Amino acid sequence: YAGWISPAFRLKVNQTFIDYRTGRLQPAIPQSLPEALRLAADLAEQKQRLEQKMLMDAPKVEFAERVATASGVLIGNYAKVLGLGQNYLFTWLRDNGILIATGERRNVPKQEYISRGYFTLKETVIDTSNGSRISFTTRITGKGQQWLMKRLLDAGVLVPVAATR
Repeated sequence: YAGWISPAFRLKVNQTFIDYRTGRLQPAIPQSLPEALRLAADLAEQKQRLEQKMLMDAPKVEFAERVATASGVLIGNYAKVLGLGQNYLFTWLRDNGILIATGERRNVPKQEYISRGYFTLKETVIDTSNGSRISFTTRITGKGQQWLMKRLLDAGVLVPVAATR
C-alpha cells in the first residue's frame, strides 16, 4: 500500500523493513531499569501535556460542535464574520456554481449542496397586491460554514490567519 502514497515513501518503507529483518533496526525496548523508568517518565509527561491541551481546547471544541450542529445563519451574516461583503460573497457563490444565478430561484443553493448538508432553505409565502408568491431564504449550516471557508481559503479569497496562543 505504501506505493499508493508515493514511490519515495514506498522505498523508505521497504528499506525500513529490510533494516528490521536484517537486525540493523532494533525496536525501542528499554534494555535496563533506568531506561525503562526514563521511558515511563517521558510517557507520563507526554500524557500530562496532552491532557492539559485537551482541557484548554475544550471550549473551542464545544463551540465548533455547536456551530456544526446549528440550523444555520444567513449568508449575509456569515459574510460579515468572514470580513467579506454580502454582495461579494453572493456573487462568488453564484460564479462558482454553488448558488443558482438567474430566475426566480436566484441565490438558492443547487440541490447537491443542500443534500450535502451545507445549506438549508426557508420557504415563506408573501402576499402582494398581485397575489401570493413564494420567497426562499438561504441559510448556511455549520457544516457548510466549515466547507465554504476551506473553499474560500483554497481560492485565495481568504488569507489564513496564524494560530495565536
